[in-house]
Amino acid sequence: MLTVRQIKIKARSALNDKMGDALTITMHAVTNICMIALLEFSLYLILARFGLGYYYDLRNIVKIPWVAVMWGIQAVVIISFLTYQRMITRRLFVDISVGKDYIPTRQYIFAHTNEFIRISLRSSLIMNFLKAVMFSPIVLSVYLIYMWGQRNRTDELTSLGLFVFMLCIGFTIIWTGIFIKYCASLALAPYIMSLNPRTNVFDACDLSAKLMDGHYGQYLSVLLSFVVYLPLMILIYPIFVIYPFLETSYSTMVKDIMGDYWQDKVPAMIRRWQKYQK
Repeated sequence: MLTVRQIKIKARSALNDKMGDALTITMHAVTNICMIALLEFSLYLILARFGLGYYYDLRNIVKIPWVAVMWGIQAVVIISFLTYQRMITRRLFVDISVGKDYIPTRQYIFAHTNEFIRISLRSSLIMNFLKAVMFSPIVLSVYLIYMWGQRNRTDELTSLGLFVFMLCIGFTIIWTGIFIKYCASLALAPYIMSLNPRTNVFDACDLSAKLMDGHYGQYLSVLLSFVVYLPLMILIYPIFVIYPFLETSYSTMVKDIMGDYWQDKVPAMIRRWQKYQK
């Protein structure tokens, strides 16, 4: 098992050979986000010009039904687009981390756009649903703590009430740890599907949970090692160095954890596609 330092050394080595490609992918991702932000700002100016600026008042989501519907449709479109782009970015950085040329992979993905959109949306929906189910007890316990604190004053405390209150707090803390571990157990699933897009998402989640056993410390250590770089993100430009380094390091860590299970099926799929294209 590689240490955090060894993972970062291998990531730097891969980036030294493919830094131009990594910057291109990062620029593409940043451009997509900026495009969405620009479109949202333009829409705001247009609606405000015609007296519809209240659409961007979040309080109206509850008060006005059509605003809630439009926000829902808008959120679905944006999330779907970003989910698909995230899948592409992840796959291209997998190629960079192993020293491959990402151009054939990009061409193959763009030639099968509909298929990859379907795969990305379905896998993202299922995994986020599983995480949401695991997170729901935390929401319930926090709500109970909040309601209990609102309805009870210190002079009204009883031994039973205090016990229930402390039990809710303890449950929230413990379940939060369980939730973090559960999310970490699914961390490999997107990469398993990147290596073989035709993999069933439930099989990918199951394999991810099995492979992550005993690697949670390594996983959290790699993520925490990049926390110190977060303040630099405010300056925008460091993103073009930090993001490729993070993605390449993450892919390197995933490859180390998966070991013999790292079997990339995409190159064979590309060769078959190129053969029938001729």
